[in-house]
Amino acid sequence: MSHSKQTKRGSSLYLNNWNPLAKKYINTCCICGSQGFSPVILDQDFYDKNPDVYSEKRTIYNELTKILKPLKLDDLGRCEVCAVIQKRK
Repeated sequence: MSHSKQTKRGSSLYLNNWNPLAKKYINTCCICGSQGFSPVILDQDFYDKNPDVYSEKRTIYNELTKILKPLKLDDLGRCEVCAVIQKRK
């Protein structure tokens, strides 16, 4: 069976099995449960941009940006949408 048939959409074999330490860059909203990657990986100095040098962080960057969207959390662990909704109440 091929690799694509064993994983769900939005899931990565690399993140789940081969490098579970990459999960520290996945943000989850504590209210709605939406998931996205931390904007930290979009910084210029997150990984070496030289294509000749192997970097584990480059692989993390490629996998996370492939399956998730950026999700910025506030100090309370809420996404921007949930923070706006809670401020209205």
